[in-house]
Amino acid sequence: MTGTEKLNWSGYTLVLPSICHCHVGQLAVDTLINTLNMKSVHILNWTCVEPVIAYDPYENTNRENLAFSIEVYEEPSLKILVIQQRGNIVLGKRQEFVDELLTFFKNEQLKEIIVLTAFNAVERNDVQLTGYESFNAVERNDVQLTGEQFRYLSTTLDSNNLNWIVLEERQDKHHHKIVRDRDRYYIAGGGIANRLFYTAQQSQIPATILLMFTDIGQEVQHANELLIRLNQWKKWCQVEQWQMPTSQRAWVETQTVPPIY
Repeated sequence: MTGTEKLNWSGYTLVLPSICHCHVGQLAVDTLINTLNMKSVHILNWTCVEPVIAYDPYENTNRENLAFSIEVYEEPSLKILVIQQRGNIVLGKRQEFVDELLTFFKNEQLKEIIVLTAFNAVERNDVQLTGYESFNAVERNDVQLTGEQFRYLSTTLDSNNLNWIVLEERQDKHHHKIVRDRDRYYIAGGGIANRLFYTAQQSQIPATILLMFTDIGQEVQHANELLIRLNQWKKWCQVEQWQMPTSQRAWVETQTVPPIY
């Protein structure tokens, strides 16, 4: 692992999470890295991200390697570059983060950006609200989202052959569509996804946002669903089951988590 070695990533697809509601994007990226056995090749020293240092979450037994706040992983045969972000963005530095990311994209001559994120399901508007399916109150005291919970936004992708639903545009209180580009879409709890999409659009950079309407308790299910949709589009691998890292399983199963992870 190095933070200085110069590698050629021209034409690679960049995948990254947006730190979002229920951490769905980060969970999906961790599982993608682990399933494809991607290797850490670069550390990004961006001052707009809070510093983090921890054990490598993809190591089952060997505790010699460390993980850092914002790290780059590579799969050269598929020309995939993944950024995993573990540190939060410093307060007031979101636009700086987006600018750093797009500068990195241009400098490395990457092909496109794909962002994995979540939309807080309780913030859906009337058009997005497809209803709830109530469980028997005696057996369970909760509800389940029904209908299609996946949406996407893209500056380039035509998903007609994928049967995907584009994220609905916002409306004002009179149910008129918002005219200003910056405000046309709203991803509640989606982190920098909306800001990144708008900035990439203005800069004519190919960018696609994949998101799930998510509520607490659906994190792992929806992280896997994002990967299924991503693979449906890109056809990167043939997997019967996505392989979450040991660190993630420990968290999901609420068992004793190894130090830090």
